[in-house]
Amino acid sequence: MSNTKTPFVKKAVTCPVCNSQAENYFIMPKSFIVKSLESDRHVFEYKWLDEAFNQYHPPFYHFWHCPHCKYTATQRDFLKPGEDTSSDFGALKKVYLQMNPAQKQFVQMLGSEVHFDQMNFSMAMNLHLMAIFIRELVTADMRDTSKVASYYLRTGWLIREQEAKKDAHGEWAAYKKILEKMKKLWPEVPQSEAECLKKAAKNYEEAYQSHPRYADIIHATELMILIADIYFRAGDQVQAMKSLSSVMQTGQKFRAKQNEVIRREREAGKLSMARKAQIDAEGNRINLMMERAGDMRQEIIKKRVAQQEPRAKAVVAKLQAQAWIPRRLGRNSRN
Repeated sequence: MSNTKTPFVKKAVTCPVCNSQAENYFIMPKSFIVKSLESDRHVFEYKWLDEAFNQYHPPFYHFWHCPHCKYTATQRDFLKPGEDTSSDFGALKKVYLQMNPAQKQFVQMLGSEVHFDQMNFSMAMNLHLMAIFIRELVTADMRDTSKVASYYLRTGWLIREQEAKKDAHGEWAAYKKILEKMKKLWPEVPQSEAECLKKAAKNYEEAYQSHPRYADIIHATELMILIADIYFRAGDQVQAMKSLSSVMQTGQKFRAKQNEVIRREREAGKLSMARKAQIDAEGNRINLMMERAGDMRQEIIKKRVAQQEPRAKAVVAKLQAQAWIPRRLGRNSRN
């Protein structure tokens, strides 16, 4: 960042793992606005309030990084480690400091290619993959799967953006070769957007079952719709339909439960106007999400029909041809 004008603030932070100090960058608040958002929460278009900053891509700077021990995580995880609900930071720190030689080699390899003042697609991918790799060092029973899922999703977004640019400078093509080499140290490293999305959906499904955040019906329903959207984008229509069916079933049960609550409280003389408004507001939100789930189901069905139409036409043509041959032979034998 040689320019004197910059949207970033440098902040000296203490690494919560090794206690070393290093500078990291964060974007000044209200430096840009989100112009459009895709259904899986990917920001499709940003607008910097100062056009001089157009060269910078905000998602590249989502993760912070310790140049000493290579620990990589979000800004919040650096500044307030362990404060998130169901945080796995204690277990993560322990296992990270006890990595085996191959694991250390992997994070050193990726971390040595990160320079915030020269940030590009390749470096951003390194940061995203390091963050995932580090999180997955924690055993499955203690892992914050909601956080892991969000990391995979963000990595998929980076690949989507690069492919949308037609990879004009060959950065994605070059990085795919690096990914092939990474497989020697991390066999499960994702190789495509679809792989990232499927891993995101799988981790979100696990979070849905156990993460305290999703004990709330609204958050849980929103998550299941997101999971369906992710599966759909990844090309897994079967899993997408399962998630949408879960949304519909959960919504119907919730509405029945709400009606029962209203009935009981009304009979007991405890149903105030404020309470009724609160219940109705929750019901309206669930109704909207059920409508969205219904629209997504119709979209998937239409896509299935479109995919099956050529095959169906080919089968019909084949059957017609088979029926035509005996008729032709019959006419020839009479002649």
